[in-house]
Amino acid sequence: MKIGYWLGKIDMKSGGSTPYAWRILEILLENSQYHKIDIIILCSANAEANCLKLIHKYQARAKIFLIPPWIILLSRVLFGTKLTLLGKFFSQMPIKLNVIIGVIQNFKPWLPWFRSLELDLLHVPVQTPPYYDLPYPFVVTMHDVQELHYPNFFTPQVRIWRAKYYRKALEESRAIVVSFNHIKQDLIKFFGISDDKIHICPPPYQKIGLSHPSCEEELIYQKKYDHLNTFLLYPAQTWEHKNHLSLIKAIELIQNRYGRTINVICTGRKYPTFFPTIEDYLKKSEVANQVDFLGMVPESELSWLYKNCSLVVIPTLYEAGSFPLLEAMSLGSPVICSNVTSLPEAIDDARFVFDPLNIEQMADLILKLLDDDELRKANVKQGKLQTEHLKIVNNFSSILHTWKNTLV
Repeated sequence: MKIGYWLGKIDMKSGGSTPYAWRILEILLENSQYHKIDIIILCSANAEANCLKLIHKYQARAKIFLIPPWIILLSRVLFGTKLTLLGKFFSQMPIKLNVIIGVIQNFKPWLPWFRSLELDLLHVPVQTPPYYDLPYPFVVTMHDVQELHYPNFFTPQVRIWRAKYYRKALEESRAIVVSFNHIKQDLIKFFGISDDKIHICPPPYQKIGLSHPSCEEELIYQKKYDHLNTFLLYPAQTWEHKNHLSLIKAIELIQNRYGRTINVICTGRKYPTFFPTIEDYLKKSEVANQVDFLGMVPESELSWLYKNCSLVVIPTLYEAGSFPLLEAMSLGSPVICSNVTSLPEAIDDARFVFDPLNIEQMADLILKLLDDDELRKANVKQGKLQTEHLKIVNNFSSILHTWKNTLV
């Protein structure tokens, strides 16, 4: 088989779909020789070096094709949630000139480049392909349909875009990959997709991990965080559904009720749409000086924070699959999480989950994990056992099965 893998213009702003895309690619490259599959990586120039490292690491049957910038730009103009400058220019023009976009869609100038790749199948690790009119079948990964559960977290424009292009991807793809059954059931319920078109391919558990800090970096981080005795860690972009405000309120409750001062470190992109709301809340809060939003940090620093924090807390309201939960467990960090979507299944111990809308319950569980050494040890032990169990899961066999079914 000759399988195209669309990395596109990889962007950390996309949240969990970016590490997912890289880790799936690593699994494909690792297995390409044994299964005699040629992987054609389609990426922009900024991803080429990392792709070459992975190909060399696994001696993979793989080639890299750099995507012409106009291919990416045109895709964003035609299908992007946020208009590019070119798209915005056209959108503001009179209707007669705006028909240019329609002409481009009918002419399909991207087809010759895609045909030249001579693929059997294009695997797209995100919800929508770069183009819908392709000369061969494609598979998409549907990470979530969160907008149907929490429409208030999305602008009307984004909801309209998702409604149109998610449905188009679901209908025109040859197969759909999901990581968990709850997403499959959503697609059947809300979109009427047939059961046999949706394939549950577990997340790339084997590739969960972070690079360790060097000795020099260890010293830098120890000095940087030396003023913190007890701190909680929450790695997540500040999207509204990540529920940072409830965590802050739990810390407020602990301080007001018990006089306990607990620090919180939050890493991840400060999402500009919702982060100002968090900032405004903190300005009026008694715990403002106890909560730090660091933004994006180097992988080695995040690894150090996991290993040195008192507790990882994941209070999200919706999660298709949480890499921070898996990273915390694999690194031996004590961790608690919401009782929503895939999280209870991933942590697999009811003692360590809470209702993300119940501030008191969250605060109580935080204190239990901080104060009860035996419970902390049990938590870390459960995390290690669960990580070992999950790493046995053969993710590649599920993907290979999907490809073969697609090409029948």
